[in-house]
Amino acid sequence: MKSTLVASQIPRDAEFGLFSLVHGDLLGGMIGRFAIRSPLYAVSLAAVLSFSAALVASFEGSLVNEDLNLDLLHDIGWWNQFLLAFPTLIYLTGSYFGEFPKTLRHLIDSGVLQADDKQWKTVRRFTHAKLMNTTFVLLPYVCAIAAAGLTMNVLQANGTWYDASRYIAGWLIPAHAFFLYFFMTYLALRLYTAFLILKMLFSFSVNIQPFHADGCGGLGGLMVQSEKLYWVMVTFGVVAALGILSNTFVYSLDLFSIYNIFLLLSYILLTGIAFFLPLYALSDRMREAKQRLLETIRQRYHALNRKRDSDDNELDKSSSSYRVDLAALKELRQTARSMQVWPFNSSSLVKFVCAATTPVIVIAVVLMLT
Repeated sequence: MKSTLVASQIPRDAEFGLFSLVHGDLLGGMIGRFAIRSPLYAVSLAAVLSFSAALVASFEGSLVNEDLNLDLLHDIGWWNQFLLAFPTLIYLTGSYFGEFPKTLRHLIDSGVLQADDKQWKTVRRFTHAKLMNTTFVLLPYVCAIAAAGLTMNVLQANGTWYDASRYIAGWLIPAHAFFLYFFMTYLALRLYTAFLILKMLFSFSVNIQPFHADGCGGLGGLMVQSEKLYWVMVTFGVVAALGILSNTFVYSLDLFSIYNIFLLLSYILLTGIAFFLPLYALSDRMREAKQRLLETIRQRYHALNRKRDSDDNELDKSSSSYRVDLAALKELRQTARSMQVWPFNSSSLVKFVCAATTPVIVIAVVLMLT
């Protein structure tokens, strides 16, 4: 009965269910569904739309123009933000949020999540209310409009390909900035919502399995879900590096300027939050499972000693069966003490470190080649 009720909350074939988190906004939901259904086409279309400024600039003669202080071909910041970052955000929408319902389904099938129908309804009501919250819906638009408005000052720069008084291509910057910052805010809010959903689900009855084959107490699906961010984080590491290089080579900032250092530290901080926040909600439960297992072993150890002490036969006190049971309990206790209490392993940590150091690696390579 319970499995039937759970299946009604997260059907196995639900591609765009509530827990895909792309709901709540017409624009974001439309693009999100497209990204989940056809990720390759969505990313390609985003790249083509971002490339539109280059097409316009080529007709206007500002794509490659030595008479300009900055033509489009040499504007690292443009290619960085709109041809690399924006399609990556679209990819994240399809790969991460499209898989989130399947991850929850995996946790159900593995026996980790044991919420009943009433509790699932509570989670669904919470998720729906969060996605439909007025502030939650409007904030991406506010950030997008603010970003587009701030770029209007850029259009007054003389001697550049985006000088709006001379080139139509410059007027595409506010439109691109709108979509870029809309999706950055849209996805950040939904990453936070994923964390809240997991935190609520793991406040109910759960069954962390200390000796599960995945080495994470049966939470391997969440580890895989989190690792879907890996290549996205690596890409944004390249974005951060190119942003720093653009500030250095195009806008003549010192490589170790406060702005560049702040950009690098912000990337590392945001990468850590995006990678570890959804998993952090589960560490308390894994710690509790470890303590319960240790307590069970302790009780069995005391029960074994009580049985030995109550036995009148001296030979039984040193019997082989007692020694075998005692050795097994000691081995089990040693294994339990070495259990980790976080839902990621050394491989995940290595990937995170590699992603976090991507900007430094890219900058070092570029400096060596120049």
